[in-house]
Amino acid sequence: MTEALTEIFRQSRAVLLDFDGPVCSVFAGLPAPVVAARLKQLLQDEGAELPQDVAELDDPLKVLRRTAFFAPSLVDKVETVFIGYEVEAAGCAEITPGVREFLDACAEANRPVVIVSNNSEPAIESFLGLAELKEQVAGVVGRPIGNPAEMKPHPRSLLRACEMADVPPGETVLIGDSDFDMQAAANAGALSIAYANAPGKEASLAKAGANAVTSSMRELAKAVRASR
Repeated sequence: MTEALTEIFRQSRAVLLDFDGPVCSVFAGLPAPVVAARLKQLLQDEGAELPQDVAELDDPLKVLRRTAFFAPSLVDKVETVFIGYEVEAAGCAEITPGVREFLDACAEANRPVVIVSNNSEPAIESFLGLAELKEQVAGVVGRPIGNPAEMKPHPRSLLRACEMADVPPGETVLIGDSDFDMQAAANAGALSIAYANAPGKEASLAKAGANAVTSSMRELAKAVRASR
């Protein structure tokens, strides 16, 4: 697999890096189900009737995405509150093992790294500052505020990141840990590497279109160095 990873980095002049997963576990200290429950309670307090599928959600990003359909007038309020929780969560997030080494390898190989995430930019910037990683990142593209329909797998954020790096999509690689990441890469015309950070994810991410799969950010660092 390392040879496949190395070849992908040889073809790529910039790296698009998902945040929650490859960089850190955002909700390690403030669990995502807790945040989702708070957002659902907010919706109910505002008079919204939750569809059954939303009532069962434990992912706050999915709650936000669905809010645009059943309570569009509340999207801004839900998003504002959600950003506050994300920033709080960023303060106790757990850094992903090997990500510092990976960012160092990209710097050595002169490959800019742009964070591309469905999390909010304030939360990402907060974590990068606390972890002292800002200098190793060329830019940050968070979710489009007020328009959850343009979160990944929509290609908008990836295309914006490519503009930041001044590299066409076909010469970039997205590293992410979700089906949406793999689909967004395909939609933007970028290569993709799946970071399978939980048992059983390798098969699902490969099925979602990943060009290669890894379970280690350190393995990615080695592949970047081998590609020089």
